[in-house]
Amino acid sequence: MKPLVAVTPWRRSLPTFVHPENDLYTIDPEYLDGIERAGGIGALVGFVDEAGARETLQRFDALLLSGGDDIDPAQYSASAAGAVSTNPAADESDQHLLQAALEIGIPVLGVCRGIQLINVALGGSLHQHMWDTSVEHRGRETGPDPVHNAEEMLARRHLVQFESGSSIAKIFGSNTTEANSLHHQAVDQLGDGLTVTGRTADGVVEVVEHVEHALIAVQWHPERMPNGSHDPLFSWLVDQAADRQAT
Repeated sequence: MKPLVAVTPWRRSLPTFVHPENDLYTIDPEYLDGIERAGGIGALVGFVDEAGARETLQRFDALLLSGGDDIDPAQYSASAAGAVSTNPAADESDQHLLQAALEIGIPVLGVCRGIQLINVALGGSLHQHMWDTSVEHRGRETGPDPVHNAEEMLARRHLVQFESGSSIAKIFGSNTTEANSLHHQAVDQLGDGLTVTGRTADGVVEVVEHVEHALIAVQWHPERMPNGSHDPLFSWLVDQAADRQAT
């Protein structure tokens, strides 16, 4: 059977024909497409408590922690200093899912908010506001054309340098890659059990790996790279899940 990957969604109010503010779980379809191209099946999981996380993930072979809102600074005992659009309920649910995944032993891929959530869940902290801190981390443009501003931000690229011999370097078959830069926050103090295996030229953490578990988290959005150029990350996750199925 194809590996089944649990994917965390956004939960937000959006207009539908039923109501102008419907409470909805949503996800960029490219996450599910990337998993499917890699030979797996992706499925959204709703918010869960601690017991629900373990019960839910017993049915899955891997976990993908997707992008989304900023992490609430209260999660790492800090005051708000730049964090915006936080969702404490999502933070709690995602942390329960991560802990359950580590306990059960299924592989984990973190994307953007995912790397931040993983770092905080394991005792680390975050830089709350990265925009305009360097040429590699410019903020989103403001002005009368929000579509152009969004497209300009999506088109940005910067070089990520990998640690030689790391899992991420083996996945890409190279010690560097070009990645997009959409994130508002970034890893500060590193969480327990994590090691940094990728940075940009300005020193910002772009990749972490766990020293014991099959866990890789990246700061960029692989599902937003053109032509499936970052499918190796989805392939890694699905391959790890398939290996676990076989044991």
